[in-house]
Formats: sequence, structure tokens, C-alpha cells
Amino acid sequence: MRLLLLWTYYDAYLQDFYRRFPALGGESYEQQLNAILDDCFGWPPAVARRMAEQGHETAVVIANAESLQRAWARENGCEFHPARWRHEIAWLQVRRFSPDVLWLGSSPEYLGDFLDGPTRLAPRTFAWIAAPLATGFRLRHLDGILTSHDTLRQRFAEAGFDAQVVLPCFEPRILDSLGEVERNVALSFTGSLSWAHATRVEFMSRLAAQSPLQLWVARPRLLSRGWLEPDYLRLWLRGRKLAARSRPPVFGMDMYRVLARSLATVNVHIGIAGGLAGNMRMFEATGCGAALFTEAMPNLSELFEPEEEVVPYSGAEDLVGRVRELLEQPERLRAIARAGQERTLRDHSTVVRARQIAGIFDSQLGGTVS
Repeated sequence: MRLLLLWTYYDAYLQDFYRRFPALGGESYEQQLNAILDDCFGWPPAVARRMAEQGHETAVVIANAESLQRAWARENGCEFHPARWRHEIAWLQVRRFSPDVLWLGSSPEYLGDFLDGPTRLAPRTFAWIAAPLATGFRLRHLDGILTSHDTLRQRFAEAGFDAQVVLPCFEPRILDSLGEVERNVALSFTGSLSWAHATRVEFMSRLAAQSPLQLWVARPRLLSRGWLEPDYLRLWLRGRKLAARSRPPVFGMDMYRVLARSLATVNVHIGIAGGLAGNMRMFEATGCGAALFTEAMPNLSELFEPEEEVVPYSGAEDLVGRVRELLEQPERLRAIARAGQERTLRDHSTVVRARQIAGIFDSQLGGTVS
């Protein structure tokens, strides 16, 4: 199978990455690409690498990394309109590689007009979409959708798409890159705090008041919806208090180092999860060997053994109580962390997901491409 993964990263991550490695922008396309992929931000590029190891021809395109993309165009003698580099260079890369399967991320700019044209860019086109798209958004070019939660799968299936649940996963090589790390953070949270994470802001606020919680987040921004939103002022005040306890956000290997330093870490799913467990933080945290506090959702036992591999909680008050109880039992937390890590490395690794996703793609191609 020839697979091209066309992915986009957070602009904030790319800015941070090139700021950390200022000389990288002058290097070759291959050097820049490998450096970004080695930072392990996001799981699909790691899965594509694993698929290459399993015998498939793969390519990864990071469509919104400007320095990287311009290097490819320069090295391949390709012309493009300066204002349309994000589309035109990526389109040329897909054409040059001529994949059997084009696998896209959920960035709307590559799911609509980008796929329009007199001929298809690939015999089969799939997208990873883990959030509802705007009403009326066109997905007519897709042959299938991979998503993280069954609630989303049902929505896409009702719209007529072949949708399948594929959970995020953890890249085991991260552990090799981390080496030995001292666990000197009792309790952490890494992630986002915004208006879309109202429950998370509430939970973190309560937890911060009664535990040694340390946060690595962007300054909570709750100003996007306006004063007319319900509970606006209350959430704004809670977020403002958390800001004083927060450090700058971390990405890629820097984020994994924080998790590797953490005895325990906290997870609060976003509302679009529909009450089901399965976000990326679960696998990042357990993969790095931190004991994970996460919601007691109906499908949790399908992913991890509650109480043995992760610590379930029901609501903010229960979370605070469980954290305070178990921080007094560090050996028990370490045992849960070890068991959770073993489960992730066995059942939720990029090696496992690569085989699963390759099987999905292969079945769409008639099971004849290897």
C-alpha cells in the first residue's frame, strides 16, 4: 500500500518548535521533517512511520509548516503562488507521491476545496475527524472517516459515511528518548483551558485549591464568547485564579518530559467526547508512566482496568478526594502507573494502531494491496 498522511500541527507548536531550533529552517526538507517527527507531537505521523516498518510505502506531509514546505518546493523545482503555499505545495506533494490512500487530518482547509478537481488525488481518501465540523461542511470526497469516539462515529454514519472508531495511541520510542527522568512532580495537568473546556476549568480550580497540582497550560482564555454566556463571570474568575498556578504550555518531547516527571496526572475529557473515554491524554500519560486520574466513563474498562491501571473518579468532589487519598499512598500510585504503562505499551501503541489502520485501508482497497 502507498499511503500519504497529510497532517497539520498547531501553529503554536510549529512556532515553538522552530524557536527552539532556530537553525533548522535552513536545513534540507528531509532533515527538517525528521526533526519534527522525532519530537513526537501527535500520534498519526508516528503511526505512518510504523506502517512503513510494516512493509507499506508511506510519506508524511506537514502541510502548514512553512519552512519545511518551502524547502520541499525549492528542492523539487516546484513553483507556487506565495499566498497559496499551504494548498499548492501539499497538492503537488500528493500528486508526486501518487498514493493508493490519502489520509487527512481534520483541518477544514484540506477537507473541502483542496480535494475538488477533475480527478481524484488518490483511489481512496480517509480523514481523521475527532470533533464535529461546522454545519453544512462538505465531506463528499471522503471514502471513510476515522474518529475517536462512538458518539461521533454514529453522527458520521447517520450522514452516510463509512466511519470507524480508532483510538489515539502512544509511541514507545518516546521512552527511549526520555531516558531516566526523576519523578519530582506530585500531580500535573498539561493541556488546554478555554471556554470549550468549562468543566475542566471547574475541576482544575477545585483541585488546585486542595492539592499540589501544577499546570502547564496556556493562560486560560475565557473571553471568546462574551458576557451573555451562562456562567461567564464565574468561569472567567476561576480561570484567572488558575493562571497564577500555570506554567507556559509544553509540546512534543517537552510535554512528555513533564508527564515522565509526574507521579500522577489528571485527565478531564472535553464535552464532545459524549461521555466516553478515549482522548489522547490517556495514552500519553500512561505511556510515560504517570498514574492517571480520569473520569469513570461507561467504556473505561474496555481501555484500562479501573483501580488497577488507572484511577477513576466521578465528579469534581470525588476527584479531589481521590487525589488527596492516593497522594498519601505513593507506592500504590506507582503500582497503578506501572500497570497502566504496561497496558498502553501492549494494547495502545503505535505498532498496534498501525496494523489496525492498515487493515481498514486495505479492506477499502479490496484487500489486494500490501
